[in-house]
Amino acid sequence: MVAAIASCAWHPAHAQAGGEPPRQSLTVSLGMVQDTRRDAADSPLAYAGNGTGARIDYDRVREGSRLHVSLTAGRSTLTPAGSVPQADIPLEEAFGLYALEAGMDWQLRGGSARRAEFALGIEFGSTLTLARHLYAGQDIAQQSFDLGVATLGPTARWTRRVGAGQVAASLAVPLLAWVDHPYADVRFAPQLMHVHFAPLSQFRQANGELSYAFRPESRIGITATYRLGIFELDELEPVRHVSQSFSVGVVRRFGAMP
Repeated sequence: MVAAIASCAWHPAHAQAGGEPPRQSLTVSLGMVQDTRRDAADSPLAYAGNGTGARIDYDRVREGSRLHVSLTAGRSTLTPAGSVPQADIPLEEAFGLYALEAGMDWQLRGGSARRAEFALGIEFGSTLTLARHLYAGQDIAQQSFDLGVATLGPTARWTRRVGAGQVAASLAVPLLAWVDHPYADVRFAPQLMHVHFAPLSQFRQANGELSYAFRPESRIGITATYRLGIFELDELEPVRHVSQSFSVGVVRRFGAMP
């Protein structure tokens, strides 16, 4: 992979003559999610568990550039990763995540579909995390917390034809982030009232993806995808979150074909 990247010239690919029509695709994916999370705003413990997720992706490729938009929804049931020392510690956490991502990337000159292609771009992302803590034997049976994040940063994408399909690997590392992280039960506290900028000294995030598309030249195909996300927020109440997922999606392609 390093050799393939090094062989690319660091200039966007020129537009092809004749104004080739765009290639478009819509992918609907379902999969399993594994989460490990610690948010000091709602509990001193780390929680871990599994869940399910759904995602819709739209891609539009034309003349060396790619527009992509995705919507994600996931839900997991998490339990304390260690022993629970106090009766007032939540015994279970219903964890939901909703995300929107949109971005553009541009193919660099020097690649080929049969060898490797490399693209750089920029991506906007926004996520809303809802955590509902369930207690046992308490007057307050549950509490709810949320975390909202909006980010902007560079992306890199590598693709290569392998056998009858295509492998793609991508990485997004946000450099700008705005956060809303209230320290009270969201059922009673006003939300989206304390959105603030989080510098890199406090905010760190990276999202990676590895996928394999079967029959990329067909109008209908299948894609298998593995995703890994790492999130850290170092404020008054720090947050640590690691998630990984595996999904399978059905792809419907429109317009010009490669």
